[in-house]
Amino acid sequence: MYFKIALGNVRRSIRDYGVYFLTLTFGVCLFYVFNSIQSQSVMLALSQSQAKMLVLLNNLMQIFSVFVCIVLGFLIVYANNFLIRRRKKELGLYLVMGMNKGTVARILMIETVMIGLLAFAVGLGLGILVSQALTVVTANLFMVQLKAFEFIVSVKAILLSALFFGGMYLIVLIFNSVVVSRYKLIDLLQGDRHNETLKLRSIGLSVVLFIASLIILGCAYALILDNGFAMFTLEFTASIVLGSIGTFLFFFSLSGFLLKFVQSRKSFYYRNLNMFVMRQLNSRINSAFVSMTIICIMLLLTIGALCTGLSFGQVLAGDVEKTSPYDATVYVYDTQSLGFHLTEDFRSRGLDLDGLAREAADLDLYDLAVKIKDFSSPEVIATMQNSTSHDVGEMTIDFLPLSQLNAALTMQAKPEVTLAENEYLITYSMNAAESDIFKAVKEHRELTVDGKTLTVSQPAMFLQLQNFNAYGNFLTIVLPDSFFINKIPASQSFNLNYNGSAEEGDARLNEMIKAYGQQTGFAYNGVTRAEMYEASGGMKLILSYIAVYLGLVFLIASAAILALQQLSESADNVHRYALLRKIGVEEKMIRRSLFTQIAIYFLFPLALAIVHSIVGVSAVIQSLVALVKIDIGSQVLLVGGFLALIYGGYFLITYTSSLSVIRDRVQARRLE
Repeated sequence: MYFKIALGNVRRSIRDYGVYFLTLTFGVCLFYVFNSIQSQSVMLALSQSQAKMLVLLNNLMQIFSVFVCIVLGFLIVYANNFLIRRRKKELGLYLVMGMNKGTVARILMIETVMIGLLAFAVGLGLGILVSQALTVVTANLFMVQLKAFEFIVSVKAILLSALFFGGMYLIVLIFNSVVVSRYKLIDLLQGDRHNETLKLRSIGLSVVLFIASLIILGCAYALILDNGFAMFTLEFTASIVLGSIGTFLFFFSLSGFLLKFVQSRKSFYYRNLNMFVMRQLNSRINSAFVSMTIICIMLLLTIGALCTGLSFGQVLAGDVEKTSPYDATVYVYDTQSLGFHLTEDFRSRGLDLDGLAREAADLDLYDLAVKIKDFSSPEVIATMQNSTSHDVGEMTIDFLPLSQLNAALTMQAKPEVTLAENEYLITYSMNAAESDIFKAVKEHRELTVDGKTLTVSQPAMFLQLQNFNAYGNFLTIVLPDSFFINKIPASQSFNLNYNGSAEEGDARLNEMIKAYGQQTGFAYNGVTRAEMYEASGGMKLILSYIAVYLGLVFLIASAAILALQQLSESADNVHRYALLRKIGVEEKMIRRSLFTQIAIYFLFPLALAIVHSIVGVSAVIQSLVALVKIDIGSQVLLVGGFLALIYGGYFLITYTSSLSVIRDRVQARRLE
C-alpha cells in the first residue's frame, strides 16, 4: 500500500522533482565518467610512463570525488528540504487521516529511493555513453593512437558510484525522518500560509555598505593583479579575504537600496508589472544574500577552473615541437673542472656518440658578470619576479659563442648568422623580456663586455636553445667566439638528432649518459622530445580533466541552488499571483514578470562572478606571461557553452516548473 501511495505521489509531483532528478542525473554521470578513466587504458597504445600518468589521474579523481560527493550531498539534502516544504499540507493530511509520523517518513523514503534509483540508472547510462567519447579525448590529449575501439563498462566506477551515492541517500533518509518527526500538525496544515517577515534596512546604511563593497572589491582586484597567483603571499591571502567580504557586502546592501533606486525611475517602475517584479526580487535578495554570495563564489570557481585550469595545461604542456626542437638534450652539471666540450669528453671516453646521432652540438653558456638589471627594465623584472622566488635583477645573463649558435640553428634547419667583432645578437624564447629586447634592437643599445663596447644591429632571434618542458630561454646574448677564449662555461650541455628511430635512440642515449655519469661522477640529465610529448600529454590530461570535473560540479551546484530557491519562492507566493489574476492582469504579463524575476535572480550572481573571473584570469595570465603567451579564446568559448547548456538549462526548467506550480496551486485554490 505504501508503495502505491509513494508511486502515485511521484507521478503527481513529477514536475516538482524535475530539478532534483536533473541534479542527481548530472552528478551520477560526472562521477562515473571521471572515475572510469583508468579502464580506458585497454584501448590506448600507452607507454609505461603514460600508463603511470593515467593511474595517477585516476587516483586524483577519486580524491576529488570525495569533495564532489560532499557538494552533491549538500545539494540533495537542500533539494529534499525544498520538496518537503512544498508538500507540508499533504503530509499534514496524512497525519489527519490517522497515519503516524513513522509511516509518513516511510512513504517519503520510498519516494526518495524511487527517484534516486531512476536518476542513478539514467545518470549511469548517460555516463557510460559519455565515457566512450572521453576515450577519444584522452587519446588526443595523450597524443597516442587507439589500438581498437571497445565498448568499455567500468565495474569499479559503477561500484564506487553506488557506494558514494548510497551513502548520501542514507543521510537523506535520516534527514527526512528527523524533519518529519519535528513538524507539528498545525505547522504542516498551514505551511502554505506562512508569510516571511521582511526586514527592511536603512537606505543610508545600505548605500554606504554598497560603496564600501565596491571599494573593498577594488582593493582585492588591485592586490591580486599586483601579486598574481604564482606567489602565495600575505597579499594573495588578503585579496581572497577582501574579495569574499566585498561580495558578501555587495549582495547584503543591494536589497537595501535597489527598490528605492528603481522607484526613483517612475516611468520604469510603474510600467507593466515592474513594480511587482522589483518588490518580489528585492524580498528574495533580502533573505538570500548569503546563498547568493556563495553561489557567486562557486560560479567564480567554475569559470576560473575551466579557463585557468586549461590554460595551465597549455603552459605546462606547451608546443613540444618548439620547446623541444631536438631529439634530445643532455645536461651535465658542475663541469667547471672539465676543461673540454662535452661532446669531446664523451668521445674521448669511448662512448659512440657518432654512432648514436647524425648531429651533436655543444651548447656552453658563460657568465660574463652582466646582470639582468643592467639590461632589462624594472617592469620586465617585476613580471619575471612573479614566476620565481629568486631576485631576478641580480641574476646574470647567459652568453653563448656564435659558432655554437650556428650549430644549433643548423640542427633546427635555420640559416646561420654572422657577427662583427663589435656586434652582439639577442636570442630569447620567453615573452617576458620581449618588449625590452625589441627596444634594445631599435635603439642599437650598447653593451660593454670585458672593456669592449658592442652594439646590437640585427633583429632579435626567437630561439629555443635546449629541450625543455616550456619556453626556457629568457635572454641569451650571442658574442663572437673571440670573447670566450680561456673562459670556463657556467653550464654545459649538448643537443642531439638521432641516426635512427626516437625509441631506439632514447634507449641508447640513456645507457650512454648513465655510463658517462659512472665514469666521471658528474650529475646528468637527458631530456628527450619523446619524453616531453608524454609528459605534456599527461599534464594536459590531468589539468584539463580536473578543471572540467570540478568546474562542472560547481556549476551544477550553483544552478541547482538558484533553481530550488526560485521554485520555493514561487510556491510561497502563489496567493500573490492569484491576486494579480483577480484584478485582471493578463496571463501573458504574469508569465513575463515571472520570467524577468527568475532571469534577474540568475543573472545577478553570474554577472559579478564574471567580473571576478575577468580579474582573476587576468592575474593568471600576468603570472604566466613570462613563460608563454596564453590565448584563452577557446576556453572562454568552452565556458560559455557550459554556462548556456547547464546554467541556461536550469534557468529554463526553473521557469517552466515555477509557471506550472503557480497555475496548479491557483487552480487548487479556486476549487477550495
